Amino acid sequence: MAAKTPMFDVNSIPMSERVHITKNLLRYGIAIDQETGKIDYIPGTKVPEVRCQSIHLIRHAETEAVAKHEFMCDTSTNCGFTENGIEITKKQAAELDAYDFDIALYGPIPRVVNTQLIIMERPQKFEAIKVHKLHGIDNTGWEYKSFEDLCNTPLFIAREIENNMFARTPSGTSWGMVIANCVDVLDLINEEYAGKKVLLISQGSVLRAFQILLRKRKHPWDDFTVEGMYHVGDDTNKKKNYGIIDRIY
Repeated sequence: MAAKTPMFDVNSIPMSERVHITKNLLRYGIAIDQETGKIDYIPGTKVPEVRCQSIHLIRHAETEAVAKHEFMCDTSTNCGFTENGIEITKKQAAELDAYDFDIALYGPIPRVVNTQLIIMERPQKFEAIKVHKLHGIDNTGWEYKSFEDLCNTPLFIAREIENNMFARTPSGTSWGMVIANCVDVLDLINEEYAGKKVLLISQGSVLRAFQILLRKRKHPWDDFTVEGMYHVGDDTNKKKNYGIIDRIY
């Protein structure tokens, strides 16, 4: 029988990136099949200690891409906020006092930075610090495309349907790198903010990455769908969480 031809060339990413992803995920008891890029929890392993008091995440405000049912990259013009997105984020900013956060860490991309600016327009008790590795999926190469445009392409299937940790667009990022970077963010939190209440301002893929690392579901990809993650093509979706606070830890 002829060998099955892989739908995605897992050797297309640099070896240094593959090694970094594999090592960081192993620290949290997550093994990667090096051929398929699939992950699963290693039975009997424990999550490393998290030394802060709590971690919450606010996803960036709803963008024009969401309203148009399009994908976006870090810098695409459809990353501007909708009026609804701004309104929801301002409402959340006014409710942050109740959480008594000690520090806010925010990601480096424009829509996250701009969400942070909306939040900090209202005087807060905490300082906000930019953290480069608090960086979710970059869809460069897929910006302005719809789910229907992409759903049958091998790369999209590899990354979003088969959850291949090494699959990424040539100039974008992989799920593996997002999760590996979140391991580094957890290291930073443990080193700098032990005992503190931490707020993260970032992307939906960062929320999923923390949930995977901290064992918030039985299997890493339980309940994951592309439509649910990006809210593409479903105006009836009741789980939209742009600009909404989620507790991670």
